[in-house]
Amino acid sequence: MSSEMLTPHPDTEPERLALPIPRTNPIEIPEVFGRLREEKPVCPISMVTGDPALLVTRHDDLKRVLTDRVFSRAAVCGELAPRSQAVRPSPDSIMNMDPPRHTRIRKFAAQAFTPARIAALTPEIESIVDDILTAMAAEDGPVDLNEMFSRPLPLRIISHMLGVPFEDWPLFTGWTETIMTIASTAEEIAAAYVGLRSYFIKLVSDKRADPGDDFLSVLAAQSDAEGSLTEAELVSLGTFLLVAGHETSATVLTAGVLNLLRHPDQLAALKADPELWTGATEEISRVGIPGVSPFPRIATEDLTMHGVDIPRGTAMVVNYETALRDPRVYENPEAFDIRRHQPSQVWFGHGPHFCLGAPVARLEVGIGLRALFDRFPGLRMVESANDLRWKNNAALGGFERFLVSW
Repeated sequence: MSSEMLTPHPDTEPERLALPIPRTNPIEIPEVFGRLREEKPVCPISMVTGDPALLVTRHDDLKRVLTDRVFSRAAVCGELAPRSQAVRPSPDSIMNMDPPRHTRIRKFAAQAFTPARIAALTPEIESIVDDILTAMAAEDGPVDLNEMFSRPLPLRIISHMLGVPFEDWPLFTGWTETIMTIASTAEEIAAAYVGLRSYFIKLVSDKRADPGDDFLSVLAAQSDAEGSLTEAELVSLGTFLLVAGHETSATVLTAGVLNLLRHPDQLAALKADPELWTGATEEISRVGIPGVSPFPRIATEDLTMHGVDIPRGTAMVVNYETALRDPRVYENPEAFDIRRHQPSQVWFGHGPHFCLGAPVARLEVGIGLRALFDRFPGLRMVESANDLRWKNNAALGGFERFLVSW
């Protein structure tokens, strides 16, 4: 492990890997992460806030951290929380809950993500994709796929699901970009959250007064033995889904185009046999460069992993990227293979916090990319893969731009 990657830290460990790790090669994961998975699977790190944590890089260890109740998300809001969080996490957010409260909120949310409701989205997604590609086809020269396709597609879909007017999307992209940018100040992040929450407070009030068939209306109308969701719970759920519902999908969509263009034989196979898209969607997600999770979990008791002592209060961070390329689980893990058998797909999370929107994300990727290559059979990259630049200051990464022509 290169010494320049490690920085002294005043806590119990003398040296810690400092995050984020700049990505100089946009196609491959940073070499240091691969070495850690094999040599030091539980590694002391310094998070972007400067707080100490432990990074988990193996597939099975990631699953344990995401499922074992000793590792708590709710604790990030309590006395064990990291010291330097830019904005104090909301205990009303589903991401910051543990069972049984998390279980209750999850049951509410699941009613809006039933298989029937997801299936009914297909025509709307196809219509949105067609609108986006029609606008893209009207452009003369090379276009940035991020701006023309990868970002607006999931944003328009999640806006439709939440009952959010899509014309308000410039507000959301501004707020979410600030929240997800590592270089943003605490004041900027706090202001973005205030704007986002204020918008959703009014939206939730409107949905209660005049409900529709959208996600928020469905949630607002539900109740159980303990009553309805509170305004704070509804607002936090809406804001979380809006942020999480498009940032990650946008990265995966662009990475999917990159991988298919770099493997024209597999793209040709998809065109010849559309049935392959189901498996291709899983593989595109697996190698979609999801990176290190921005959501740490807190150890609520003392334990040991791989000989490393983990005291109560330790923040645990998982690396999806290395877990999804773990040779203990995947044969030839660095290869892109649309026919790969997927024994496990933890890109969407695992355990209680498994992504609610996973079925929607799969539809976005499958429908969106298939239509893109059908509409633009001559689609090609303007820049070489080696000339692509990675957004190292973004919590979920992504390409700074991805120019294409046809």
